[in-house]
Amino acid sequence: MQSVIRKAILFRLPVLVLLFTLSPVSSFGAEAASCPEKDTEAGLQVEPGAAPAPAYNDCARFIAGLSTGQGPFTALETKPAWVRYARFIGQSWERFDRGHLAPMREWASRELVGANPATVFYPFSGPDFVNMYTLFPHAKTYLMIALEPVGEIPDFSALEENYFFAHLQRALYDLLQFNFFITKKLKNSLRGPELKGILPFLLFFLAREKLQVLDVRYWVMKPDGAIEESPAAGPGVLGREDVAGVRLDFARAGSEARQTLYYFRVNLRNDSLHRRENFVSFLKGFGPLTTFAKAASYLMHKPWFSGIRQFILDQSLLVLAGDSAIPVRYFDQATWNLKFFGTYSNPIARFKTFRQPELAEIYQRGTNVYPLPFGIDYRHRVHTSNLMLARRKLSASADWK
Repeated sequence: MQSVIRKAILFRLPVLVLLFTLSPVSSFGAEAASCPEKDTEAGLQVEPGAAPAPAYNDCARFIAGLSTGQGPFTALETKPAWVRYARFIGQSWERFDRGHLAPMREWASRELVGANPATVFYPFSGPDFVNMYTLFPHAKTYLMIALEPVGEIPDFSALEENYFFAHLQRALYDLLQFNFFITKKLKNSLRGPELKGILPFLLFFLAREKLQVLDVRYWVMKPDGAIEESPAAGPGVLGREDVAGVRLDFARAGSEARQTLYYFRVNLRNDSLHRRENFVSFLKGFGPLTTFAKAASYLMHKPWFSGIRQFILDQSLLVLAGDSAIPVRYFDQATWNLKFFGTYSNPIARFKTFRQPELAEIYQRGTNVYPLPFGIDYRHRVHTSNLMLARRKLSASADWK
């Protein structure tokens, strides 16, 4: 079946018809394929003669444990595995929203006032769309980069009843408890046939944030810089040096303004970026950027990640980051206005070698340091975390390229 899907994507055939026809009956039922045809409320323009677009919004809600109403997943929502999952994830999300996201929204409404970025850039993001969106909900474009595979929208008619939602629930545990993904555990979660990449996570977060998913497209940049897109209905065929990604278009409830989320699977080490100059140029085309970074494994403290560090410093008008991102010593105070939040003494034990004496001195002095009413980064508990807000000075902005 996978070979049929690949061929369908490459030749732009009506993938959903093929999926519905060829998917085997399983314990989850054969009432729906990987994504059913969309209803007219999704608001997408379909070219004459083209296959109908999938109902990505229904898929997102189903993955997020939210009822789709009288839609293509209605019968599947009566299955015991989904009912258990929906109840558990609903309670977990309510606690997460109340404990993490609500105070984050309130803080952002005060401290990020006037920060209305066109593009938010989140390197080393993993699947964590929700923190970026909570802090910057009105951007036109969001760019996420990490090493996890893109994955695919599951063919729910071919899934074993218990496995997909059990795996997704387990994979979401760390974020819902600590507000970050643990890389090794996330990687292990993506090794099985049920959960092959982060696309289901992105759909989950979009639905849980009450956003309407309008379209989902696989995105590929070839080595010569050419960009190809195809319907996100199954895995495509990638070359060794291709940059794989996915583009999701969505809108806020009651809004006609379309927002776009890109996720790219790219290694951000210097040697990798040097081989992908076309991709770096593509990113620069979205500038000036607002960069957000947390739980970045202190990689940008290391010399072999100096390229992405300098890219952020060169291309950003605003940087909001925890101490695990770019060390404070790289922010020239002739260029940046710096403001600090929370508290800092040492990184957690695993990253103890990345302590920043300059940052510790800033927090010890207490000048330009303000409270942070939520936990974030590796010290995820309230009153143990820190964030630095760096705004490029107007004089420096005039020279920005």
